Amino acid sequence: MDSEVTTPKDNGIRWWPAVVVLIMTSLALGVAWFGIDQPRQSKNIATAAIFLCSGVLWVLWWLVFSRIPLGLRLGIFAVVAGVLGVAVSQLTIVGVSGDLVPVLSWKHASRDIEGEDPEPDVDIELGPSVMATDASWAVESMSFEQFLGPERNTQIPITAMGMGFLDTPPEVFWKIPMGKGWSGFVVQGGRALTQEQQGKEETLSCYALGTGELLWRHRYPSAYESVIAGDGPRATPTISGERVLSMGSHGMLSCVDLATGELRWSHDVLVEQGGKTPEWGFSPSPLVMDQKVIVPAGEGARAGLVVYDLETGALLQSYPAVKSSYSSPMTAPWGDDLQIIYFYEGGVAGFDVKEPDHLWDMPWGSVYPDVAVPLILPGQRLLISSGYGVGSALLQLEGEGADWSASLIWKGRSLKAKFSNVAERDGFVYGLDDGIMVCIDLETGKRQWKEGRYGHGQLLMLEDVLLVTCEDGRVIWMTIDPVKPNILAEWQALDGKCWNPPCLAWPFLILRNDREAVCYALEELL
Repeated sequence: MDSEVTTPKDNGIRWWPAVVVLIMTSLALGVAWFGIDQPRQSKNIATAAIFLCSGVLWVLWWLVFSRIPLGLRLGIFAVVAGVLGVAVSQLTIVGVSGDLVPVLSWKHASRDIEGEDPEPDVDIELGPSVMATDASWAVESMSFEQFLGPERNTQIPITAMGMGFLDTPPEVFWKIPMGKGWSGFVVQGGRALTQEQQGKEETLSCYALGTGELLWRHRYPSAYESVIAGDGPRATPTISGERVLSMGSHGMLSCVDLATGELRWSHDVLVEQGGKTPEWGFSPSPLVMDQKVIVPAGEGARAGLVVYDLETGALLQSYPAVKSSYSSPMTAPWGDDLQIIYFYEGGVAGFDVKEPDHLWDMPWGSVYPDVAVPLILPGQRLLISSGYGVGSALLQLEGEGADWSASLIWKGRSLKAKFSNVAERDGFVYGLDDGIMVCIDLETGKRQWKEGRYGHGQLLMLEDVLLVTCEDGRVIWMTIDPVKPNILAEWQALDGKCWNPPCLAWPFLILRNDREAVCYALEELL
């Protein structure tokens, strides 16, 4: 009788499900990063989702379908899960980059990566030039009295080519700790001012430009806190004569004496106008013109813009409601008088400076935050730009008196300014397109070049060079060239995330983030 031969069942490791998961993960990452035209933050979100799904499938394969001996499966899974559990319990997310990459820190760290509120009398790090120079010299420096410079348009009337700092990085003039916030500095008469968050208070702080010494602080109860957006006030103060105007993260408008810090008047704009704090905090910087202070009224408010008397703080007029944004109002010299230009969520509008009404309104269609200040151009033209994959548009304004209209010249996606602002020179526009420096032709919107990932930083344009402050704290000086970019100088100025706009009160360059501020002297003071 023949005996039946039985082939033993294959109990080896089943690899093919793991290979399938690996291939699917690779394909999904390829589509997310190279197959779909989307903002970098969307790519990062997609990447996180892909790795999460992939991780779940890998665990399912390992525990159920791998055919690895049960004891080994459970043992290795327990070790890996334990290590990850300990790491998660000891780590905390203290913020995110402009591309939504989490910033992690150990919970037991004495000072997290986002900074902490410094004491009023902290030590100041002074450079050799401070000790060898009469600090009163700083009073004669150029002023920088408002957000983005003298005209609120990133343009600084200084020639820098040939200066020594382009060959050798300048020494630190002074460095001081900072409270939290994304406010920039403004300068007048040897005083440098910015906004900070100190615990549960927001402050307008005044420092001596020549030494970094704290001169005074105006405080009021307020605190904005957000893991994604960061803590503290956002708006840069505005100096007008002997007054300083500041707007807090929850809409507290304050007028303070420049010399003493004494409060002259204040308005809780959001409360008075029935508005609420925008999701990422109130960030427009006050606009001062003709002894009037102009600010947005906040999300859902009865008014779009409100106007106060600079001297008394009296409410002078309110403009029709528009959706609040994170862009600052500015003026355009069109027609017989100035217009107030405001880039709000969903459109851009021009307002009559004398009558509380629209002169024109152009829908933009973006449902994402609008941050960049509109670029006022010759020939009654206006450039607007938004991030989040939206792009830019060039508008033509026509009209006179109270009869105005706006038409679209072009719209494109070659420049998408998310947090930063843009600058124009000789028919070409320079800016950070989703974190990469780009130059576009103003007449067509077509890209000239795109090169250099600097993150979501800021820029200023001098007469002959472009200053870029990177999200990672680097300083870049480059030529203003529509043919190709040329970096002239680069150095590391700050550690950690730097979203704050720079201040250039020649010869002083002041940079800050939510941890510290540093001042450089860009030419010899001796």
